[in-house]
Amino acid sequence: MTAGEGNILTCPRCGIELHRHNKDSINRTAAHCLAGLFLYVPAMLLPLMTFQTLGISETANIIQSVVSYYRQEFFLVALMVFFSAVLFPFLKLSLGLTVATLLKMRKFPPLLPRLFRLYIQLEDWAMVEVYLLGIMVTVIKMYQTTDISYGLGFYCFIALVLTTLGTTDVLDKKLFWAWMENRDTQIVADTEDIEKLDFGAGMITAMEAGLTSCHTCNRLTIIPDSGIDSSSRCLLCGARLHSRKPDSIARTWALMLTAGLFFIPANILPIMRVDYLGRPDTSTIIDGILHFFRDGSYAVGLIILSASILVPLFKISGLLIILLTIRFKRGIFLQQQAKMFRFIEFIGRWSMLDIFVIAILTVLVRFGFFSSIQAAPAATYFCMVVITTMLAAHTFDPRLLWDNCCEKDPGCQDVSSEKP
Repeated sequence: MTAGEGNILTCPRCGIELHRHNKDSINRTAAHCLAGLFLYVPAMLLPLMTFQTLGISETANIIQSVVSYYRQEFFLVALMVFFSAVLFPFLKLSLGLTVATLLKMRKFPPLLPRLFRLYIQLEDWAMVEVYLLGIMVTVIKMYQTTDISYGLGFYCFIALVLTTLGTTDVLDKKLFWAWMENRDTQIVADTEDIEKLDFGAGMITAMEAGLTSCHTCNRLTIIPDSGIDSSSRCLLCGARLHSRKPDSIARTWALMLTAGLFFIPANILPIMRVDYLGRPDTSTIIDGILHFFRDGSYAVGLIILSASILVPLFKISGLLIILLTIRFKRGIFLQQQAKMFRFIEFIGRWSMLDIFVIAILTVLVRFGFFSSIQAAPAATYFCMVVITTMLAAHTFDPRLLWDNCCEKDPGCQDVSSEKP
């Protein structure tokens, strides 16, 4: 079942958006990805900004911000910045263009579904829009103390962010998967078998109907009599099949507790060191937030407070509530918890804001004996908080919330299945 043009198909149980029809998705996706790739090289290599103080000037581009962390021997942070701001955005645009072009040409090589699966897996880890927000925060932080001029790379990077966001908006995943599925006779035959099943009256789950859903492409597969084992693969995208993610609860608990442990040194230890006239001064995340509040930049202070303090706490506490709900088999407020989990998935990447701000400042503020900025130990711990909370959200299987649900539970009420 698909949503017609102008309609949104939603799940009748948890309310998640299942499909939103995007007009001319293949052509528009290819155009956005191609434009993004043209912008990519100048956005990464050309200077973003130039800071000038007392006749000393420093310029920076995206690559230099990665090298800066590496030279300071913050290797984990350097890798995370490289992957999220440099490599993954390039792979996402390249894969999107490749898949859309092949579909437009009606070419369906066996590797095509795997490429699109990789594209989907990279979506949350490509963070150019978070990096752009980091640039804006840096400008607001420094505009009173230094002269700032913007390079061509700055405008190319803004355009790159817009085209990347545009790609996500116009790409119709269900349409892409449908094109690939309809070209494979084995998949079509399996789909016909599923359509012959008698689901009876009322709403039942896929598991109750003897089906399992792929976590990547959402395609239903009939569960064999022998059950699902480690060799079971989705016929469409090739991902491993399982009715529920293996050891989801245990892994989520482990990652969440690890994030909680890293969160303490991330906020207690200094995250940045400023050398001014030869005198070092360190600051924690809280110190940076208070600095913006004292300067009257309340909006920026609230943004950093939300991204660096409130978002990690919300992710950890939100997952804790969900895990306890499952542990004690409580069937209340399930729709609200499902929406909270989707919000946790969405906001996870924005915690990288502080890491990106420091990456830019360490390159641009290098005015010799007068002033310089370097990263401090908390950067590594905070980066680990971001990684572990994002992995915890990816590891958790939200369908576990509904396994103990019954019709009498107030959290199981229906929502409309299709909204105009």
